[in-house]
Formats: sequence, structure tokens, C-alpha cells
Amino acid sequence: MFVDVDTLGDGARLEAEVAIVGAGPAGIVTALELGRAGIDVLLVESGRERFDPDAQRLSDAAWRSDTHVDMALAVRRQVGGTSTIWGGRCVPYDPIDFDARAIAPDAAWPVAYDEVTPYFGRACEWSVCGRPVFDAQRLPGLAGRTLVPGLADGELRSSDLERWSLPTRFGSRYRAELEASDRVRLVAGLTCTRVVADTTGARVDRLTTRTLDGKQVEVHARRYVLAANGLETTRLLLASGLGDASGHLGRWYMAHTAGRIAVVRFTTDPRETIYDHERDEDGVYVRRRLSFSRDVLQRSGLPNIVFWLVNPELGDPGHRSGVLSFAYLALSSPLGRFFAPAAIRASMTKSAVPGSRRAHAANVVRDLPRAVAFALSFGYRRFLKRGRRAPGFFTYSPSNTYLLQYHGEHLPNADSRVSLSDELDAVGMPRLAVDMRFSDADVDGVVRAHRELDEQLRRAGVGRLEYLAEDLGASVRAQLEGGYHQTGTTRMSARPEDGVVDPDLAVHGCEGLYVASGSAFPTSSQANTTFMVVAFALRLADHLRELREAT
Repeated sequence: MFVDVDTLGDGARLEAEVAIVGAGPAGIVTALELGRAGIDVLLVESGRERFDPDAQRLSDAAWRSDTHVDMALAVRRQVGGTSTIWGGRCVPYDPIDFDARAIAPDAAWPVAYDEVTPYFGRACEWSVCGRPVFDAQRLPGLAGRTLVPGLADGELRSSDLERWSLPTRFGSRYRAELEASDRVRLVAGLTCTRVVADTTGARVDRLTTRTLDGKQVEVHARRYVLAANGLETTRLLLASGLGDASGHLGRWYMAHTAGRIAVVRFTTDPRETIYDHERDEDGVYVRRRLSFSRDVLQRSGLPNIVFWLVNPELGDPGHRSGVLSFAYLALSSPLGRFFAPAAIRASMTKSAVPGSRRAHAANVVRDLPRAVAFALSFGYRRFLKRGRRAPGFFTYSPSNTYLLQYHGEHLPNADSRVSLSDELDAVGMPRLAVDMRFSDADVDGVVRAHRELDEQLRRAGVGRLEYLAEDLGASVRAQLEGGYHQTGTTRMSARPEDGVVDPDLAVHGCEGLYVASGSAFPTSSQANTTFMVVAFALRLADHLRELREAT
């Protein structure tokens, strides 16, 4: 049920068996799973159901490094959390991420990959992305084909899939269940400002919360879950003076390496290249990537990294494509916010050539029939069709040459961190200072991964890479930026001295306090975090239910 925060008096007290801070994917999934089990849950969200710019400004950083995106692009204070600005890509971490590796000697997962995979099916159900199958060779209709003819899976793989949800906005998708539940109460517009421990400091006593107009409300529960996004969860722990006995809280901040430094030129029949999304037998959109086997990554000491075939840079009219120029003009127009989330829109248009709008318009006029056909076809599939919407589009290359997008692991670095500043926000919380750092090893890993990919393609006799610049390291460095996928700052560890939370996501040394966030992940993988966050939220919900049944 929904509780109107305006009906609460100043100094009100709310009680529940479990209190959850943050109504994003992790918070909503954990709350509803517990509610279905008959557990009384209070779900507290700083934002409202509709976007509130005043609430959003609470997440502004006091300072951030040049490598970190604006917080407004990475954090959303709203019911549904960052799923309201999510593209819908669903992909799990890989077994290599859980291995002991020389390139990440300080990062040890205290849980095994096989302990997490049983939750993939339920994570797919909650994310509405189909069945938990991420290998094209295991799907009827897709099996038997490879990205290009002759490229069978081996040391280089092309059958690994990402799945695409509707995209699922968790706030709207599960609103009816939240409203109808007699076990889950959702209070929007209430910001948790501190987790208060009891006199021993070993157990949580209460949460202090505030509205933007200054009303204070106390929350009391038996157990507490912080599901307020990666950095906001970390910020709350730092401000509360909890979880940092080991000195790891706020450190090891990771995102991903991402960018484009090469094109791939295939020597196979261009008509046989799988360059676009496919749909499985359930109608779910899926997409293939190029990736390396576990053995190659271990043997070569490479970071976990994947590659996609993508369109030429939209912002450069030199592609002479009316379709691509139409897409660029639409995304960069005042109406662009209706076509794609801000972060995706910024990524797709950042290559804009100054003063090129006239050239883009000329491309559209020159290629008007195809541009119009694209606008009508993709517009229907993306915005008007009921059910699953097309997650994007990719254009065919008659020359079988495609720009190559990479997305790779950001290696753990203790000096990449967030800390509290002296600047306070509107509810009295210290704002964050964000110092995201990439190392020479991150740059070297990306370059070596491209060299390995080129060698594998040549060995298979299917193609080669052609680089966009002579100095590959400089090209990689120029594109280093992150903050959309926030991991590492409350890292999970078996021993209290090695991290912030234990394998069950309980904060070391503070009974009854848990973290449901990608910030607990010791490594960042090649994947965005949403799917794995949902999987771990399900695992946490099962753990809390078992604890309750045992008492």
C-alpha cells in the first residue's frame, strides 16, 4: 500500500519487520518478495512517483573527477530508481569474474558463481527479459548460426547473448502489486539521512528520515536493507559512521571501460553477418557479442571485455546515410528526450561535428525514401507497438565493415573512491566527493584485448581489425569515463578486515543491517549491473525469509 508522506506528522514513528531504503529494482524486488512471504515491510523512497527535480538535486556531488559522469545521468531519485532511465539490457556476470586472477589480486568474491546462477531465472522474470538462456546455441531458431560464417565458438565466442527487457520500469511495472499489498507499505518523498546504531554500535536502532520541507520521521524495524543505488548507499553508510571498520568503505570504486578504437572488416559474405538484434522464440530481443573464453582471459591476463558491431558515429555526416542522419537530428533535437534516456542520447550524439546539421539534413534529403521508411518502421516498433519495444537499430554494411564498440572491466583500485565533503544538501546530508580513477593497466587491458581479437579473427580467416588512430593508448584514455554502473564501494568479503559486507550482504559488525546494491560487487565484469543486482536482491530476500522462519 502507498502511504502519503503528507499525512505523517513531524516526529512520526513508523515500524515494520523489515525497513528498506530505496525503491529502485533492488528495493522493489526485495520488498515484494518479502511481502509475498507474509513479512511486514516498509519501503522508503527519497523521490516521488513522478520525477521531482528538487529530490534529484539531493544526489548532486560536491565534486567529481573529469572521468565521472554527471550524477543526474547516473542516479535517479524516483520510485523505480534508475530503471526509469534504463535501456533494458539484461546480462549476467561471467564465471571468470568470480575466479582468483592475477590482474585483480585484491578482489576475492566470497560466493561462488554457482551459488548465484540459480537466481537467474527469477531475475529474468522480474526483469521481464524472457528465459535465463544467454547462449544462442541453446535457443531454437538461433542455434546453428554464427555471427559471421566460419566463426565457431572456441577461444573467441560469438554466441553469448544479452537480453532486452520491455524495457521494464520497475516502479510502474509493479505499482499495482505495491498498491494492493497489505504487507508492503511504500512511503515516497522521505529521505533517509542516517542509520542510527544502538549504544553498543553493534546493532541498528533506527533510521532517521526527512522530507524536503523539514519534517522528521523515525523508522524502527527488526532488520534494515540499504538499496539506495551504489553511491547513495555508500554515502548513507559514511554519513552514519557504520561499515568502515576495515577502511574499505567508499574505496575500490569501479565502472567500466568503454569506447571505440577500431572497425572490424569481415572477409565473409556480408549478407550472412548478424549485425542487428534477433528475437528468440518468445519474441524477446537478444543480441550477440564477441567475447573471449574463460581460458583465454586467464592465460592472457586480460580484463573481462566484450565487443559489439555498431553503427558509424551518428554525429559525423561523413557516413552519408539518411537513416543515421535522421536518427542524429531526432536525438539531438528538443524532442530527443522522448526518444531515449539522457545517458544513451548523450552517448549516441557526442561525436557531433560542429556546424554539421546542414550536412545531416542533406543526407536525409538525398536518402529520403529510406529515411522515411526507417522513421515509420522503427518509430512503430520502438514507440507504438504494444509489448516489447525495439531496443535500438543497426544498419547493414555492404562492405561488411562495422565500427566496434567495447565494454570492459574496470580493474579494482583502492584510490578510486568516494568520500564525504563539507557541503550539505537540502536535507542536511554531506554531499559526495567522487574521485574515479582509471589506471595504466585499464588502458593496457583494452589495447591488448583488441590485439587478441584481431589475432583470433585472422586465425579463423574471417576478418581483421583496422584501428582508428595510431596511438591506441591515447585513444582509450580519451574515452575513459564512468559512473553509470557503480560497483565496489561496499565490497563483499568473507572476512571483516577485507570488506564492508559479508557473503549474505550483511554489514560486518552491525547486526541487522544489509546492503542490496551493486556496490557490494568486488569486480565490475563486462556487464552493466542491473540484472546481477536483481539476482542478489532475490538471494537476500530468501536469506531474510529463512532467518525469519528460523526464529
